[in-house]
Amino acid sequence: MSVQGKHIWLIGASTGIGEALAQKLASQGAYLALSARSKDKLDALNQSLGGGHNVLPLDVTNTQSLQDAVTAQSTIDMIIFNAGIYTPMTVDDFDLSTCLDTVDVNLGGAFRLLDAVLPLLRDGRCKHLVMVSSVAAYRGMLHSMAYGASKAALTNLVETLRVELAPRGVKIQLVSPGFVKTPLTDKNHFEMPLMITPMRAAEHIARGIDSDDYEIHFPKAFTLCLKLLRILPSKVYFWLVKHVM
Repeated sequence: MSVQGKHIWLIGASTGIGEALAQKLASQGAYLALSARSKDKLDALNQSLGGGHNVLPLDVTNTQSLQDAVTAQSTIDMIIFNAGIYTPMTVDDFDLSTCLDTVDVNLGGAFRLLDAVLPLLRDGRCKHLVMVSSVAAYRGMLHSMAYGASKAALTNLVETLRVELAPRGVKIQLVSPGFVKTPLTDKNHFEMPLMITPMRAAEHIARGIDSDDYEIHFPKAFTLCLKLLRILPSKVYFWLVKHVM
């Protein structure tokens, strides 16, 4: 499916993968509704794209702002949920407030979005939903206590949506990036193998949404290794974490 002429609502568009994806989709002729918390960043992005796109600032922790954004759009052909926050965390620096904030944005934001858009998906007014998760959802990993848990739940949610909405003609896709050079990964102080640029990530996503694949994961040399870890028996996985990773 070409995105040319399509109305795409991109949530989490102001920085990182979202900003690069906005540039990529606009270059392919899509008409974008750009959402994030910062109106200034969205206005600057819209200007860099040549203007003509719809700027809809919102906070995914605010149910009404999502409802208002839906109301402001006459046509939505595709929704891309890319909102997310991340703070590295282990048991030694556990912080409850950060955990709850992470879950509220990464998972709660997805549920609030569904509350606003499920009527459009159920009756066929929007036929394509893409949600950005992470390979951190595959298995429990170091430094990823709150983030990994929120993304694992999000991945499970997207699977459920695929089961229930695909028979109604709605295309549901999951995006599972590896390490991408963004303000979020800049917080990390450990080695991040096979890191790619946001524009390279955007190219993977743009190509993926034009395919029939359910999961768009990249870079393959990294994500396929993690998929192997996911299917290993727990005893083997924990041994590898202890002795190799």
